[in-house]
This record gives sequence, structure tokens and C-alpha cells, in this order.
Amino acid sequence: MSIKYVVFDWDGTLADTYPVISAAYDYTFDQLGLPRIPYDEVKRLTSTLQNKDTLGFIFKERKDEASRAYYEYIAAHHATNLQAMPSAKEVLEFCRNQGLKTYLITNKKTLYIKEEILKLGFQNMFDKVIAAGEYGEDKPHPIATHAVFDGNLPPADEILVLGDGEADIKTAATYAHNDKKAFCVIYDPKDKFSGSMPNAKIKNLKQVIGIITKINGLQETKCLKNLTTQHLNLL
Repeated sequence: MSIKYVVFDWDGTLADTYPVISAAYDYTFDQLGLPRIPYDEVKRLTSTLQNKDTLGFIFKERKDEASRAYYEYIAAHHATNLQAMPSAKEVLEFCRNQGLKTYLITNKKTLYIKEEILKLGFQNMFDKVIAAGEYGEDKPHPIATHAVFDGNLPPADEILVLGDGEADIKTAATYAHNDKKAFCVIYDPKDKFSGSMPNAKIKNLKQVIGIITKINGLQETKCLKNLTTQHLNLL
């Protein structure tokens, strides 16, 4: 097993976008005269469902009205106070310096993800970006997740998926073939993730550097020395 490809999630993994997403949902509920739902529920839904399904699941027959309000808010505010997650740039630079192929699959629309990548200075960090609406299905459907490899999947045990939600575990599962599975890491800094068990759960993004270091047999780092068996489960 040797990691050669890293598939990243965006919202809540590399970019601190959930405050804006939550505020956009609050705005949408207010515009429609409906009671708000808690922030944690918004995060669970947006990290589980495809982008095209989320508004319909929440707002049912008022989906179109909700979509107009939601994207009105997103268009105005999504990049205003945008910040990278702590150590996100360091992790991306590590992967690039190690010669790993890096990909981004997000359920955010192309227009917004392009602006956000540029805002954070990550425009040279990815070999390919797959955004919502670019294919007939969004992440975690195989049509979207396999698109980063142009449909030609490498050995699954050469792929590491890094995200923060159930959709990322499902993304990793779509790469399984020939009795091999991708390695899935869930970034869970507040210890609130309660979905399916990944291969590893981390509280600091830098820990994924240690995981890749261990799997690939690279020189041990301080980050790796601090990584306990509680965080890493090689399956």
C-alpha cells in the first residue's frame, strides 16, 4: 500500500465555510417564514446529500423559492471572510512536494469554488477540481467521484480521501475494486462526527501528513510521533 493520490473535500475540510453556509440557511428559512434548523443539522445534511438534493430534502415543494434565497446569500457573502482551515495549506504543499496527485471534489457550484480557491491562493494545488453540477450526479455518486481519474481508476489502495462527513466515506467507498479499498481520513476537530467508521479520525489536519508518511514509509516526522493508534487504523 502506497498513497499516490489524495482526494480532498472543501467545505469544513480545507476551507472554513460552514459559518457562511449556516448563515445562508438561516437567511433562507427567514425569507420563507420557516423556523430555522440547528447549525449541526445543517452541517450533517450538507456533508451527506448531493448538492442538487439538499434544498429539496429540506424545503420540499418550496425548493425553487429556497434555492433563489440561498444562492442570493451565497453569491453576496461566500468569499467575504473566507479563511483556510488551520494547516490546510501545509497539508496541500506537503502532498505537492511529495509528488502526490491532488484532487478536489466538492458539492459547491463551479462559480463559487473557483472564487474561493483563488481567494485562498490554492489555485495551483489541485490536479483536477470536480464541482457540483458538472456531471449528471454530484459527490458521492461514482459519476462524480470517478471523474477525477477520467473513469480510469488507479489501484484503490493508492488513494487517500480526506474529508469531514459521511459523503467523504461514501466517496472513498466508490473507489473500491479488485479487493482493494481507498483509505479514508475524517477531519473531526470538535469530535462531533458520528457517521460510519473511517480508517482514521484526526483533530488536526497536520496529522494526515503523519498518516501518509507512515503508509508510504517516509522519514518519520514529529507529527507522526504524536499520532496514536487511536487516530490511525490501517485496514
